[in-house]
Amino acid sequence: MKYFLSVFLIVGSILFSNLIAKSAFPARGFAKVLSDQEAYNRLNSYRSFLSRDLNQSGFHQGYAFRFKFRHMPRRGKEFSKTGTIYGLALGHSISRLDLNPSDGNYSEKNYLFHAHDQPRAWVLDKVNSKPRKLTNTELFNPIVDGMNHTPIDILMPFVFWESEYIKSGKVAGRPSHIYSFNPPNWVKKLNSDSYKISMALDANYQAPLRIETFLNGISPRKTLILKSLKKISDQWVVKSIDCRENINRSNTRFEVTSVALNLDLDKTFLTPEGLFNVPVISEELFISTM
Repeated sequence: MKYFLSVFLIVGSILFSNLIAKSAFPARGFAKVLSDQEAYNRLNSYRSFLSRDLNQSGFHQGYAFRFKFRHMPRRGKEFSKTGTIYGLALGHSISRLDLNPSDGNYSEKNYLFHAHDQPRAWVLDKVNSKPRKLTNTELFNPIVDGMNHTPIDILMPFVFWESEYIKSGKVAGRPSHIYSFNPPNWVKKLNSDSYKISMALDANYQAPLRIETFLNGISPRKTLILKSLKKISDQWVVKSIDCRENINRSNTRFEVTSVALNLDLDKTFLTPEGLFNVPVISEELFISTM
């Protein structure tokens, strides 16, 4: 049994402190300290889970999550955007995110995400007649204008970057193992050499609990926090994740409103060309998480 986290994970996770900084990651309490080999094995197991070969793992594993982005600025009026996330298996590194066109002034957009150390993403919107691959710069831009989540937050490519095991402790009351990740050159060119990411991995379920991103400072610039989970049948799925921009002190909450599991999704829906077509899923298959 595993938690499903994308970005926030999506996907949902823990990024923590700058390696240069002396301040402690917010891990209060104790967890078993790992040897270097144990720490590597745990992280490698999570990497393998994300990038596993679905051709070897059978069928009936697809999912659809209806969600709402709820943006809460420090000042000003809240606004929201709804959509659906699709995938061939919970937690897998390939996913699709469709934004609904009905609310707000935002046009409909369909995204396709392929996560790895060098992630790829495509978008189809009303402006373009065919799917367009996002540039590296666009991976760091908001998915919805004015909100905090970006494609990078869903792709979580840092999991595959050069890593270092820092320590173990309790995060959100859970025994966790904390890693720090150094970005590759393509990220440094866009940000800076001081760009860092850290993650706390749940000791029992091997799922991220909180993520913090650092840029030119000892305080996190962005923090993703797993707020709540919901058990659907025998699967634990994300119910809500907060994405906080610590400079402007705004928060975008990702809320899953209903879930359909054990689907047989056609793999062509998870291709750039497949973004033209929307999966048809019976309303009866969706289970409310509210």
